[in-house]
Amino acid sequence: MKAGESATGKVEEDPGKVTYEILAQKVDVGTEAEAAKAVSEPAKVKGKVLATAYLKYTHKSGPALTDGADVHDGTTVFADGQRGTVLIGASEDAAGCEDPYDVDSWKQGESHVFCETYVIPANAKNVEVHWSAEDGEPYIWKFPNA
Repeated sequence: MKAGESATGKVEEDPGKVTYEILAQKVDVGTEAEAAKAVSEPAKVKGKVLATAYLKYTHKSGPALTDGADVHDGTTVFADGQRGTVLIGASEDAAGCEDPYDVDSWKQGESHVFCETYVIPANAKNVEVHWSAEDGEPYIWKFPNA
């Protein structure tokens, strides 16, 4: 899929099955210095950078959510065909990103932007954002790493 194209998927949330429209908006790729600052062992990310994927999720149908969301669990970031390494907790601080566990009321028609940060090789040419429901093939958005 190209940037700007959205996908639709169903996720079993706490109150029941919810249909979402998912749109990978962009991927921010950082520098090696930023990656080194973000981890406790900088040597482990030598030659690597952080890639933060911004995904917009719109609640299309199903029950309202009252205690967080799991829709973001289906997101991964790949670089040149290889799955990156997730960096837990990094994306909550990124501008424009919301914490899915802070969403207390999410009704049909409302949208939220959740982000996922992965560690990828610094020289990656292509970055892909994958999203899939628990039992489905992933939707894949491709972003050139400029």
